[in-house]
Amino acid sequence: MGRLARVLGAGCALVVGAGAAGAEFYLFPVKEIEGVSQQARPHYPLLDAKLMTSLFDGDAGRQVQRQLVDGFVASLGAAYPGSLVHPRQVYDVKIGAAHRFVNDDSLQCKSAPSVPVNDTYAVVLGVTRASVYEVPKGANVEVLIPLTLNIQFVRPSLGKVVYTLSETVYSPFRFTRKEYESGAVNQVIRDTLVRNAGRQAASLVAAARKAFDPKDVNIKLAARDGDFYVTDRGAEAGFAKGEQVEARDAAGKGYLFDVLYADSGYAVVRPVAGSVSVGSALNFIFEGAADASNKPRVMPVLPRQGGNAAVSAVADLFAKDIGFKATFQIDAVDVNFAQTKELITRSANCVTWQKVAGMAESTRPSKDAPDYFVRFTPAVTPSVTLAGTTGTRTAEMFHTLVTAQVVDRHGRVIYSGLGDDNYTIDRVDGEGLSLPQAAEISLKNATAKLAHDFVANVRFAPRDYRIAKVDKDRVWVGGLAGMPLAEKSNFDLLHPLDARAGGKAALIDLEASSGAGALEADGDLVGFPYAVTNPALPRPRSGDLLRLYTDAPPNATRVIDCDEATQVGQNNAVEAAYLGPLVRHALYQSRKFSSYVGDGDFYEDTNALLKEGLYALQVARPAIDMCSQPGYAIREEAIQCDDARSCKANVVVGIAARMKRNGQVQKTYSAGLRTEFTGVPAQSKNAFYGYRELGNGLNLQADLINKLNSN
Repeated sequence: MGRLARVLGAGCALVVGAGAAGAEFYLFPVKEIEGVSQQARPHYPLLDAKLMTSLFDGDAGRQVQRQLVDGFVASLGAAYPGSLVHPRQVYDVKIGAAHRFVNDDSLQCKSAPSVPVNDTYAVVLGVTRASVYEVPKGANVEVLIPLTLNIQFVRPSLGKVVYTLSETVYSPFRFTRKEYESGAVNQVIRDTLVRNAGRQAASLVAAARKAFDPKDVNIKLAARDGDFYVTDRGAEAGFAKGEQVEARDAAGKGYLFDVLYADSGYAVVRPVAGSVSVGSALNFIFEGAADASNKPRVMPVLPRQGGNAAVSAVADLFAKDIGFKATFQIDAVDVNFAQTKELITRSANCVTWQKVAGMAESTRPSKDAPDYFVRFTPAVTPSVTLAGTTGTRTAEMFHTLVTAQVVDRHGRVIYSGLGDDNYTIDRVDGEGLSLPQAAEISLKNATAKLAHDFVANVRFAPRDYRIAKVDKDRVWVGGLAGMPLAEKSNFDLLHPLDARAGGKAALIDLEASSGAGALEADGDLVGFPYAVTNPALPRPRSGDLLRLYTDAPPNATRVIDCDEATQVGQNNAVEAAYLGPLVRHALYQSRKFSSYVGDGDFYEDTNALLKEGLYALQVARPAIDMCSQPGYAIREEAIQCDDARSCKANVVVGIAARMKRNGQVQKTYSAGLRTEFTGVPAQSKNAFYGYRELGNGLNLQADLINKLNSN
């Protein structure tokens, strides 16, 4: 299973022997660093090849790896002295009694003491980013090397990451260009990075020690309807729809359940392993609280190939900023879980892994797909440096923009938001932040604003409609008269059980998706085409519920993004990659248009992630005859310079959305602004325009949206 679990924030450390008898937890460190091997590096596009070779290849590189792994193991041992075991102390069953960590890589399998794999968490240290930024400064060069390490706690019995944490450390250097280019300072760089990485790994373990807290929660199976059991606690305890959870009885016997639904106060589970009955009180194992099933799941879409540090960073920061505050929950896919699993099985090679269902790919069924997707588009203006009269103080300025869209399974944009950050680097005698380091801070600030926008404005308000009838391929509901039949909407089908929770019928999600064909009307009823994705669950019937999260815009014109690139007008002064996303953001907000994502890469990236995450769903670009193409132009009308540092310029920026059918423009919506800039540096005037016009583009949003809405 390739899903990345949320970052959990419980307050205590791992407790050995907590809860029921025999409910012991052990940690074993994977004694390889993920991402470091020659075979693994192609799967991590944010690793600089030259830097990785310098750090980890050859005899010296292998020694570095051993040094880091030994330090990592020592940190884990200090943090969890009663829990740590060697990977070769992990076996199918328990051997011996008392816990003892035997740090011996040549240890024979089945040596006493050995612990059962189902009682363990694998702890994996990985390198996910190693970048090099070089900024020439006359005869010198400034070098900035961000190194990102992450730590993952993996539950092998379930085949999932249950806790993960990452940290980026920036190592700055300043050398003469001659010594840097000759390689004379390579050892200095290497020693510094290795020292910092060791401290970084120890810091991650210390942070995990405060946060990672598997708990035994005593929960009663309060009611039953056929194969489905209703528990007396729900998402607040840790139940999450679509997950598998483990439990033990008072005698230490183990059970495994699929979670079919989770709400506040109850969950619906189905036994996978072990026989249970109503009234049973079991100790369920959770790593933290979860979101309720009535919050739709949103999957971040990341590019498959080539890597994009900015998009990956935005997705990671966005998920952390959102937390549990939004009306949706993040459902990310860990695209590197196959590599993580390979490291675990190679490290703990005394285990008969074919018997561990969570780690056997072929035994795991397809899962209920996420409800929505989120696409991120970061952009940044050119930077421009302004100097004071003495030249000792300078200010380098740039502006960062991040736009994001929530997209449904049919490609329709449900919501578009943005965050921006106008950043200035103040320097005295050349001393101050480097541009790459400042750019990362600015990206973080812009993403925080984006996340705040989503929490404040994305309002999924689930509404349930009783199913009046069901035919071969449609469910029919009332109360939706006037709904536009051309638009498809995401929905869930829910079945009320005979078993009750809190005085109400408990629900299960029937895991049905939207089927082929359009909506149909029959009198006051609307028919939704559906397709069964999990044949093990009941089929929908009259009396079940159809749950909608969003409304289709009434009387809106369907339009899809054109395949063509953003149109750049004649006599354009500077490339402004941020203006295309701003035009699309305005179009996505127009109530007169129902916009669909047209980018083929989005659908390919989404389908690759769905496949990686073992989801049965695949999405397709819809066929819509009207498309929209953004356009812009930045033109200098006049400029007058008193000296090289002080020019006055009149500059016009225009943005446009062109509606096209069969390649022909049907209508154009545009907005523009003329600005008189002062203090324009003559030698970098175009960069100055590019920097300032993002602010003007943001100011033009309301005007363009009004014109789009006027139609």
